[in-house]
Amino acid sequence: MSSESKKVPGGHYSGANPIPNIQRFVESLDSEKRDRDAKINAQLESRTQAQPKDQNQGQPSGIDGTRKVVTDPTTGKDVEIEDVNADFMKAVDDPQLSVPNANLNKPTTRKTEATQSGEGYRENQDTTAPPEPVEPGSTSDVPIHGEKTNILFHPTPSATANLIPESVEWINSLMGVMWGLIDPDLFISVADTLEDVMQASVPSVIENVRVAEINQGTNPFRILSLRALPDGHVQEIKDDIHRQNEKNKDPQKLAADEEGGDYYNLECSFAYHAQPSGAGASEKSKNMHMHLVFYLGMKGLFGIPLPIFVELQGLVGTVRLRLQLSPEPPFLKALTFTFMGLPKIQAGCTPMLETGINILNLPLISNFVNYAIGAAANEYVAPKSMTLDMSKLLKGDDIQKDVEALGILWIRIHRASGLSKQDRRGSDGGGSDPYITVSFSKYGKPMYCTRVIQDDLNPVWEETCALLVTPDLIKADEQLSMELWDSDRSTSDDVVGKVELSMQKMIQHPGKMYPQVSKLRGMDSDSSMPGELHWEVGYFGKPQFRPAMRSHGKDINLPKELQDKEELQDAKGSLDTPEEVAVVHTPPDPLWPSGICSVIVHQIVNLELQNIKGSDGKRKGREYEPAVEYGENKEEEHKKLPSSYCTILYNDELVYRTRSKVVSSKPIFNAGTERFIRDWRSAIITVTVRDQRMRQHDPILGVVPLKLSDLLQTSSQVTRWYPLDGGIGFGRIRISVLFRSVETRLPPQQLGWDVGTFEFTSDKIIATGYTENSKLKLRTGGSVGKINRTQCRKLEEGDGIFWDLAKKEGKNRVRLPVKYRYRSPIVFELHVTGKRGADAYAVIWLHKLEDNKEEEISIPIWRTNNGMRLTENYITEENFRDIPDINIEEVGRLKFSGRFKAGMDEDHEKFVTDNDSRETQETWEACHSEGVRDRIVKKEIPPAVQQLHDQSLTQGRDVLSQANEEEKKKWLDQDGNDWSGAFGQDPAQYVDKSGYGQKYQDADYEASMVRKPRGPSGCVEANLNEDMSEKTSTASSDSEDSDAESDLGLNDATTASTNQTAEQDGNNGSNHSNNPVKQYQNYKESSKGLHRKQRGLMQWKPMRNLAFAKDEVKFAARKIKNKTSLSGRQPDVETETG
Repeated sequence: MSSESKKVPGGHYSGANPIPNIQRFVESLDSEKRDRDAKINAQLESRTQAQPKDQNQGQPSGIDGTRKVVTDPTTGKDVEIEDVNADFMKAVDDPQLSVPNANLNKPTTRKTEATQSGEGYRENQDTTAPPEPVEPGSTSDVPIHGEKTNILFHPTPSATANLIPESVEWINSLMGVMWGLIDPDLFISVADTLEDVMQASVPSVIENVRVAEINQGTNPFRILSLRALPDGHVQEIKDDIHRQNEKNKDPQKLAADEEGGDYYNLECSFAYHAQPSGAGASEKSKNMHMHLVFYLGMKGLFGIPLPIFVELQGLVGTVRLRLQLSPEPPFLKALTFTFMGLPKIQAGCTPMLETGINILNLPLISNFVNYAIGAAANEYVAPKSMTLDMSKLLKGDDIQKDVEALGILWIRIHRASGLSKQDRRGSDGGGSDPYITVSFSKYGKPMYCTRVIQDDLNPVWEETCALLVTPDLIKADEQLSMELWDSDRSTSDDVVGKVELSMQKMIQHPGKMYPQVSKLRGMDSDSSMPGELHWEVGYFGKPQFRPAMRSHGKDINLPKELQDKEELQDAKGSLDTPEEVAVVHTPPDPLWPSGICSVIVHQIVNLELQNIKGSDGKRKGREYEPAVEYGENKEEEHKKLPSSYCTILYNDELVYRTRSKVVSSKPIFNAGTERFIRDWRSAIITVTVRDQRMRQHDPILGVVPLKLSDLLQTSSQVTRWYPLDGGIGFGRIRISVLFRSVETRLPPQQLGWDVGTFEFTSDKIIATGYTENSKLKLRTGGSVGKINRTQCRKLEEGDGIFWDLAKKEGKNRVRLPVKYRYRSPIVFELHVTGKRGADAYAVIWLHKLEDNKEEEISIPIWRTNNGMRLTENYITEENFRDIPDINIEEVGRLKFSGRFKAGMDEDHEKFVTDNDSRETQETWEACHSEGVRDRIVKKEIPPAVQQLHDQSLTQGRDVLSQANEEEKKKWLDQDGNDWSGAFGQDPAQYVDKSGYGQKYQDADYEASMVRKPRGPSGCVEANLNEDMSEKTSTASSDSEDSDAESDLGLNDATTASTNQTAEQDGNNGSNHSNNPVKQYQNYKESSKGLHRKQRGLMQWKPMRNLAFAKDEVKFAARKIKNKTSLSGRQPDVETETG
């Protein structure tokens, strides 16, 4: 989002649009002061050289030196602005205007009379009217405090009358009447913004801050003056708006807007002055005020609430408005406003304590609050501005209908060669531990990081990533930066080289991958480094919506009798452009499974904690009272309410965390993120709401799992309210989900999840050509497994060995959880007796496998002199002869069957090394135990989408529409094998032959990376020559659940899959036993679910404190241990606090 202009709706907080804070505000003030001082010094120098020394020297601009010339966003002209200071405040507090004494019937030294000559009349008029000098004793200052003393009641010279602005007393009178009638809830957004700024700026001694209340009081704002600004000199801005509208609007609607609408520019000066108030609460409530609560302490350990009463004592400022009018209701289309300098704000803070010393007489807290308000207002000081889409706001539309990103950069990193040696140690061909970070040159923050390949000067990565391309990056002329680093254990990493590529050039050539062999250069543009980088890059934009995929946009999950009821449909907001109409009426296209997904968390209502203990106290005398309280939340603010925040997980990966909202039953977040999704048909977004606690793990208040294929069946955008489930809280959360495809189709192997588990589906692992009795060790990124020699047997043929995977109960137990699937292999190490280290290796890279598909795997068994180099580099049968400085010999083949199961499960608990991974694991457990997540992540196309897709393949094709039924059936038959026999081209190639809801086979990767030609309608036509007939299957589709007949939906409660074992959250009556040992075993089995909901041992706070302390010590020890490990610079979890 542009830093110069913000738009509402759509301006939610995110990592790209962080919350402003005081530190950045003060830094900007210091930076502006340095610029002004440098400019003044330069002017003084030039004047000193050009003028005699005795002439007056230049003075700083403005009274405070805060004047500066900026471009006015409303008029487009350069304007000089100045921050409001104390002199402005004095003039507002005591407004006066000079009036000739003769007009006030006072003695005067000079006056105008009708009998005077023309020259004398003009001279007298000039000396009794501003500007200075004015004849002493000829004028008096008349205060302007109301209609009775208004200057307009007194005759004034024409020179003075021309300087008097239009009276705005009628507006102030109206505001005085209406001010007390305004609903204080209208100021919630202001309070929310101030709370966010203060929360992002608090010092370490303040653990948290909350705006408990904001109220306008009975003392209204005053308008000082209004004046219209001419619109004749804004042609440049009008032309720019016209160019933008041409890209986004229908030509007829654009013509109607421009011909029927117009702009009105206005400048308004305003002020607020607090009335004198006493010590009582009723006296203080007359003025605009708010209640703050500062929690003094240490984050995560303790916080002492300190209530503060903040009273707005004074405010003066000038704002310019640009209103875009429209001939259609509500007649006001857009409003752009900007402050002409930073408003002068003065707030007074007093503690709300009945006893104790008032330590806040010092201006510490007051200055903090004043700076926080100033930091928020500084976001809209010219040349910055805010544009409000009034047509949407007045209609209550805050739904975003397009993603911020223009498209993606798809990057494929192959290898590097000839790198410089950075370390003295190292084997032949080694001496460096390289890794690559992908970032934007000016932004600098790593957006992607490869794995570290140890001790190699010719590393082979073979990794892929996607970077979102936003308008801000293009405007800033960002360069795509590929930086190679040498990882060091104890010192800072060394630069090996970097490569940069212009993004502006890339987006001009979309739809195609461009192979690159780039020479490395140093950090300076004119320096060079040894080595080359082999990689590919391509830009892929967003395709237009296909008209043939248009649906009715209704919620088809509702019964047919209720689908037409407007009050039960999803909110769509105002639809102003054809593209917005298409977004809410067109589901994601199966032709383009990859794309950009936006998730925005708006707010939560009726948020409260469960009563974990249930009924309490003796029932005597209360036998007929309800055991626990019930119904909706009765209090909006209460000390027992949670301090909530949200986390967003994309395919079981934590990508975003919102700020926390302290002690509130209806927190407003308006925060979200955009990420690249490989395949919308299997993607799952999980929003988790947690309660921020002291000396405890933050418990889950509720989870909301969103499977895109279930959610987006008739639309690409959905905004709904969802109940919180699976935690210790109640409430409803409002979430918006938007998906936009990009014009690229990845191969099936690249359309999977990064998080999952590799599991063997065969009973044996067979090694042919290798006869040594050996132990088999298996490892991947972070997880290990082993098969002992006792399970190793000779093959009957005598040409090899095998390991028996079957246990006594006949179940396979060898499973390897994976966290980074697309950069990890499964490494098999064969260990023999009497030899230190592995005797041989076998490697299978997981990015070669499809999700949930059982595959027969046969890989070579290699013996090598450098096992680390063999297993960390991407070495296969095709390229192992080209790898330098390593000897590789094939000694056999390893054969087995297995699959990569997408998604998290219990085995990922071993990856819990910090609070982020612990919370991610806990989120999956909550979803699974509540029956809202299966163990198998299915890739599905909804039947409604599949039907639209099938119809779209023949719609508009005259040849097929005129064909007879047999030819149509032959062409569209999903069970037929001859797809090209009827016609020369086959538009049904993209149809999955296995029917609705089954896995969808994609086109060949290399052919599909080239953008498809567009048809006359602007939609993308399929390349009909691609072979799409290969059928794939998933292990999860062996048996399909049939729809059983139900009466009144009585069977709807069965949501868990039949092939999963639900986690028990409580004691099962069938397992009850009086045996203490058995009772302990039953408790251990259900302890996770009980503890997550703060039951069992965790219902007592000391036990939760002990669990927190234990995990913190364990995580700290692992963090210290990882300090000496080789690792790249991974991106952090995104947040809106910057």
